[in-house]
Amino acid sequence: MTLTIKVENAYSDGHESEQVETVQVEPSEDLEELWEQLEEFTGDGHGIDSDLGYCYVVTVLDSPDRPEMVGLSNEWVGA
Repeated sequence: MTLTIKVENAYSDGHESEQVETVQVEPSEDLEELWEQLEEFTGDGHGIDSDLGYCYVVTVLDSPDRPEMVGLSNEWVGA
């Protein structure tokens, strides 16, 4: 399944980034399983050797196979 997603990354030291990507994921009727797949596209490598807090947000911008997903988002937060 092809999705266009916006990924927003924010870190506790103030660093932020945003990118839009078109990605391929395994089709799934289980939304939690789909978010698990999309989590691999979060993060931008900032602070990889540091112990930074983070907040990643993925928003579905386009979903030709499942248009009902457009606008859905999920957030991952860690300390």
